[in-house]
Amino acid sequence: MNLKKILYGGLFVLVLPALLILWSVALQDKVVMPLYGTPALGWAFAACGLATAFAGMSELWRFGGGLPMNAFPPPKLVTRGSYRYLPHPIYIGFVALCLGASMVAKSASGLWLVTPCVVLGCVALVLGYERIDLVRRFGRTLPFLPADEDSPPSTVERIRFLLLVVVPWLALYELTIQLPLHGLSFGFHFEERLPIYPWTSLFYESVYLAVAAAPWLAPTRKDLRQLTISAWVAMAVVFPIYWFLPSSAPRRLLLDNDWLTQILRFERTAYPPVAAFPSFHVIWAVLVARLFRRRWIGLSYVTTVAVSCVTTGMHYVADVVAALLVAPVLLEPQRAWETLRRVAEWLANSWKEWRIGPLRLINHGLYAGVAALVQSAIVLAAVGPGKEWKVMVTVVAGLVGAGAWAQWVEGSSILRRPFGFYGGLLGVGVSCLFFQERWVLLAAHCLGAPWMQAIGRMRCLVNGCCHGRPASASVGIRISHPRSRVAFMADLAGFPIHATQLYSILGNTMLGLLLMRLWISGCPLALICGIYAIGNGVSRFIEEGYRGEPQTPVVLGLRLYQWLAVSTIIIGATITTLHSPPPTALRLYPIDLVLAATFACLAAVALGVDFPDSDRPLARLT
Repeated sequence: MNLKKILYGGLFVLVLPALLILWSVALQDKVVMPLYGTPALGWAFAACGLATAFAGMSELWRFGGGLPMNAFPPPKLVTRGSYRYLPHPIYIGFVALCLGASMVAKSASGLWLVTPCVVLGCVALVLGYERIDLVRRFGRTLPFLPADEDSPPSTVERIRFLLLVVVPWLALYELTIQLPLHGLSFGFHFEERLPIYPWTSLFYESVYLAVAAAPWLAPTRKDLRQLTISAWVAMAVVFPIYWFLPSSAPRRLLLDNDWLTQILRFERTAYPPVAAFPSFHVIWAVLVARLFRRRWIGLSYVTTVAVSCVTTGMHYVADVVAALLVAPVLLEPQRAWETLRRVAEWLANSWKEWRIGPLRLINHGLYAGVAALVQSAIVLAAVGPGKEWKVMVTVVAGLVGAGAWAQWVEGSSILRRPFGFYGGLLGVGVSCLFFQERWVLLAAHCLGAPWMQAIGRMRCLVNGCCHGRPASASVGIRISHPRSRVAFMADLAGFPIHATQLYSILGNTMLGLLLMRLWISGCPLALICGIYAIGNGVSRFIEEGYRGEPQTPVVLGLRLYQWLAVSTIIIGATITTLHSPPPTALRLYPIDLVLAATFACLAAVALGVDFPDSDRPLARLT
């Protein structure tokens, strides 16, 4: 074994766990969250995690002929042993180990920040590198989903559903009910007087059995595949609603004392009245009901569960209605994705330009202006009155930094005036350090940055920058406009490519909602800055794995921006350990809108107006 492998193995086996422990300790007084679990439960998680991870490692050695190292991967694809049930047992085992260690140490920071970040890191590594590398080397990946065929599912596939769907749902639900969020009531006044029928709790709680039995109710692999996809999308949609729009359910008085009432009372005492809108009981009932070949059975079951949500006093009517409204999208999430994909494709082919003498006005400058408007307005609202000029200095520094960075990294005779995200990040960060209110300025920019980037990616779609590499026709978008970078630089006109700009929009929207929730909840400013950097780094690492810009250099097997994303994550983790004040209230004044509109015009001109016939530096956008 050579020195490179020893150093690589030591980094992940010794250095990384040690850094995670130090990070958790440094955050002890900064993450104020309730503890969950017991030392006994923690030891159980840790033992299971270690066993799972070591099983995966030994199977890579025995069956794959190598060590678990991405830089020096095993020459054979392993599909036996624990890999039959879990696509990535080493990562899953390590996450369980982190979770168990946090419980044993009674570490709120380890439980609520370090372990979730480990999960995100594993997901980023799998989606942004490993799956791509497996396809390149073996032509396929480890199966997450059953095949899209009409044969019956295997026992392994049924068990995999429990491990990859039910277990993550339970973990997310347990996390959600522990969050100290004040829930909103969506009930009507008349509902407080509705009677409770404890016997209907049998229908309400039947959902737990139905979900556990769901993989055995699926008659074909195609059905189990669709159920898995729908459940994943449901979690991705509904749990953020619970986090960002917390809700509470009714808890009306129970008068009887028979065994059915005792069952209902246990349900009430075991789980707090949160995460109610929309009702996940109804959503699970809809997803499971689809497995029944006779539609009337499925409709009857959904109706019974929906009614029992109200008759048991566990939900309001609005919770049930909201679940029924969102359920059709969850049943066929591919249709929603197809709509998003087509909109992205239309936008990517919507280039328009107008000439005024030597000037050229390009329509994508509008999106840059709107992105700058939203970003600067959020920053001004977060920083507060009396600091407007400082905000304007930092946003202009970000614009200048974006231009300087991209000119250094990507500038050429073709790209006279490119702009780069990391340059803007550096420009804003450095400029904020010169002011006494550096923390609030930095955090305010972090609060607005995801929305700026999400809107700005629409400009990227039109311009053709940040575009993806070739993809399947069902996933990719086709760009044929000759002005797009996809056509004149990457020579991919007409070919389906990954809509990486759309991936970025979705990721930044989720990150923006999370940061807004943290700000409103009074989270320390350093944590907001650090979590933004971590979230942005994870999202960018995954996105970059599917990008196909020919001018981006590759360093040691990773694209340059993937290394920068890793650096951003490390910097973000370091920032979270620093001391900082709490955030201020968000208030937007008329003068803020005027200043934001002024900067928006500047950004729109910088990114949407050029001199196409000139060869001078910074003259041409394309």
